[in-house]
Amino acid sequence: MRLPLLLLAWALLSVGGTALAQSGADGATAEPAEPAVAAEVVATTELDAEVAEVAGPAGTERATPCPRWRRRLAPVVSLLAGPVVHGAGALTGCHRLAGRRLGLTQAAGLGALIVGGGGLVITGASRKTIAPFTYFAISGIGLFMFSWVADLYAAISDGQARGRPGPNTAYELNVGYRQVHDPQFDHDAFAHVGFGAWLGQQRLFAEVDVALDTDTQRGRFGIARRLLGGTGRGSSLELELASTWQRFGADGFATLTGELSFAGRLDLADFAPALVGSFVEGSLGIGLQMVGYQATGGGVGEEAHALLLTRLGYGVYLGETGEVVLSYDHRRDGLEGGLSTESVGAGNIGFLDLRGRGWFPGAPRWGVEGSITVGSAWIVGASILHRGSLDR
Repeated sequence: MRLPLLLLAWALLSVGGTALAQSGADGATAEPAEPAVAAEVVATTELDAEVAEVAGPAGTERATPCPRWRRRLAPVVSLLAGPVVHGAGALTGCHRLAGRRLGLTQAAGLGALIVGGGGLVITGASRKTIAPFTYFAISGIGLFMFSWVADLYAAISDGQARGRPGPNTAYELNVGYRQVHDPQFDHDAFAHVGFGAWLGQQRLFAEVDVALDTDTQRGRFGIARRLLGGTGRGSSLELELASTWQRFGADGFATLTGELSFAGRLDLADFAPALVGSFVEGSLGIGLQMVGYQATGGGVGEEAHALLLTRLGYGVYLGETGEVVLSYDHRRDGLEGGLSTESVGAGNIGFLDLRGRGWFPGAPRWGVEGSITVGSAWIVGASILHRGSLDR
């Protein structure tokens, strides 16, 4: 297990550090705008009017004018050519920096997928090398998909999105209900309670799900240390230590899992200005799950299984009051289970999660959250949110 952990730490620290350093470098080296260039363009003809709509201050990604027809064509190009050439839509819309970087991201994703997938095939998914090759393969798929979705986002939003991370808060409470449809287990209705709080650069978190119609419970708690970034919801990198406990009383078994992972979020405005208002987030880690059975009475130490923990998500901010995230999580040991396939990879993929949240403008400390999760089970959830005092 030492080799996967070292590879994991190296990969995440390198990617996170490079992205944040690049963001800081871009901000530090940008030359101030010349007043004459930053001034509003005076429209004297119809063509000049189009130019005036898109002329931006010097030093931004698209400082030169972009014809209206190109901006209108960009989403079409992204839909048609984007799946093959990522960044084509952004380049059509005159977002050259975004186009170049999304193209490079596509190439990196393909490279990682070839290395990871090829390694799994060549080694026959050997237990000695499955961890690093699986990380490479999943990360490659994530980078490939992200670069296309981000290109479509840049083409449609044209760099004009207004979403950004909300203010910092000392704590957050989540109380809600989850409806579960699982063909393998009898539980259907769950009460959910979650809590998170910041103590300096440390974040404490805990959540509990209790079935209302059968003897099933789940709890997860842990601590995270912020390594890069502030304590808000912007670009960041954390080291997370957690434990998950599950009890399926009606089915006679329980599990206890220890987890160590790196988790991060990258505001894509730090990657390319045309992607302002969107972000990617994810985690890489390892876990050890112990299983016990009531029939034998041996406790949760009767069996032990290693887990590869990988999560990748893409989201957009809804102003400063909310966000929506679609993510893939590779773990299959939760209430969601894992997606089933009819290929040779059956049983080896995780679940999809679509989650949105928002805060009430008139009562900014109160909000709502909704989620749809699809694995071997379907879970639909709704929660009321409450947070501490807001801090910029």
